[in-house]
Amino acid sequence: MPPAGKEEHTIVCDGLQLKGYFYEPGGERRKRPLLILCHGIPAAGRPEQAVANEADERREQDGGYPALARRCLEEGFAVFQFNFRGTGESEGNFDLAGWRRDLAAVLAYLEKERGERAFLLWGFSAGAAVSCCVASINSRVKGMVMAASPAEFFSLFPSRGRQRFLDMMRQRGIIRDPLFPPDPAQWLRQIYAASPLQYIRAIAPRPLLIIHGSKDELIPCRHAFQLYRQAGPSADLVIQPAAGHQMRRHSPSVERCLRWLRKQA
Repeated sequence: MPPAGKEEHTIVCDGLQLKGYFYEPGGERRKRPLLILCHGIPAAGRPEQAVANEADERREQDGGYPALARRCLEEGFAVFQFNFRGTGESEGNFDLAGWRRDLAAVLAYLEKERGERAFLLWGFSAGAAVSCCVASINSRVKGMVMAASPAEFFSLFPSRGRQRFLDMMRQRGIIRDPLFPPDPAQWLRQIYAASPLQYIRAIAPRPLLIIHGSKDELIPCRHAFQLYRQAGPSADLVIQPAAGHQMRRHSPSVERCLRWLRKQA
């Protein structure tokens, strides 16, 4: 079988360049929807957590998202892995309203440039929340995994701690412009507007996996139960024993998601 290919792509959204990588299985590609990986907010001290270039990949002890993309390749999926604005190689500043537009732009780009007509989304944390918002109004998404997703953001980022939250995002390197955001209150309201509880019911009847670690140190398991109660009969819920928030680093969680994705493809 010929080796898998990796192509670099640049998508423009709101005048910002977003960097992404397309991983194509070697040999004849099976007729499966294209799998898109959607990272979360980079962890403290790891502003380049989600990047896809080789130098930063070597700094990731576990290979980062490129390693996850290659694991998906082994299962026969074509995979697109990219950086939302403000992270990794992509331009801009962290902004969840912008992340929603980024993902919509990625779907449109892949449909136009590569002729893709069907997608699966695998989102992590805030990337899962954004995936839910976009999938709720985009029928090209045929199914999705929400890993360690918040149900809402107000309890996680209360308005009284707005300045502390902004400072933390600057320290992580994902708010790069000292004058951003121009309206901090509006910026935070737009984060609240990305709460998936408002959108998740519209995913049905498409398949949905909600998976959450029993040891998640950032987002309590109650968020997963809230999402599941709202999602409808096409959703599956898994509480993964011993998994923390970074489920990408937890091999049993990854394998559980891949088994589920294979069934949808």
